[in-house]
Amino acid sequence: MKTNNLPFTTYHSLLKNSWATFVITSLLTGLSYGQVTSDVPYKTPAMGALMGSNLAISFDGSSILLNPAILNTVESGFVMAGTQHVFNQKFLGHTVLTTGFKLPKNLGSLGLSFESMNVSYRDENLVGETAVGLSHAFNLQKDRISALNMGYTLKYLSVDYGQSAGVSGDGSDGMDLGSSAAFGVDLGFQATLSKRHWLGVVVHNVNRPQIGSGATTSMLPRDVQAGFSYAPTRQVITSFALVSGPGFAPEFHAGLEYELNPYLTLRSGIQSQPNRFGTGFSFHARGIGLDYAIVTHPVLPATHQLSIAYDFEGPF
Repeated sequence: MKTNNLPFTTYHSLLKNSWATFVITSLLTGLSYGQVTSDVPYKTPAMGALMGSNLAISFDGSSILLNPAILNTVESGFVMAGTQHVFNQKFLGHTVLTTGFKLPKNLGSLGLSFESMNVSYRDENLVGETAVGLSHAFNLQKDRISALNMGYTLKYLSVDYGQSAGVSGDGSDGMDLGSSAAFGVDLGFQATLSKRHWLGVVVHNVNRPQIGSGATTSMLPRDVQAGFSYAPTRQVITSFALVSGPGFAPEFHAGLEYELNPYLTLRSGIQSQPNRFGTGFSFHARGIGLDYAIVTHPVLPATHQLSIAYDFEGPF
């Protein structure tokens, strides 16, 4: 989390406790670029198991959060719900909900997303963050063997700073530190060749939104991600991605998906800066999908991710 959004009184209260210190350290070292003021870079099991390398092609609801242009490749409607405790800590809860469907008359696809992140301690909410997104993807060019899609996401981002330390020092009798909100825009492109080669590019926070006011004002980071996926066979997809942002070292991501049978797909991925590893599986039957992933960290505990989804025919 970009904790420079927090006032000094909140820092002072947090640092009095060793567990609270761990929270701050975790957020500073384990999170990088993101859609809200905190960054949970891998928001769903599909993203976590492949370490975000699949931004050129994705077959589940995480496409809205990964690269909005991929939304136009979804053949039917879907709804997905995912949850995780970042670094396996109960006070770092993260929840995501997404849905998407085709629009009539070749108008593309429409999607909605909701993301929530809370940092709590002793039943006190230190920081609460919410991101609500409206995504639209459409086709720019299409012929017999190739296609080019474009997509964008309009995001409403809000953060509630909770209570100050107060006389008791635990925030129970502190003053309300207020809240802040901003609007962000993501822009993505996706190209397909022969349904075996995919290229994706996405820019998060194109408009460089500001959140907070006065001394707590912070510019949300803009990052550029580019990825390539290749399917040597119908059962295997390999993915590669490069992530770059101002003030951060470039990150390299790679992943592999293997369809063991029509019901079960295995996933695995790696990342640099820092070195991390992810693995998981996806089970699909009768339109219902259950996904699980575990994401490691070189210092902090591993994160377990779980999601459930349902594919349905769109309303049009």
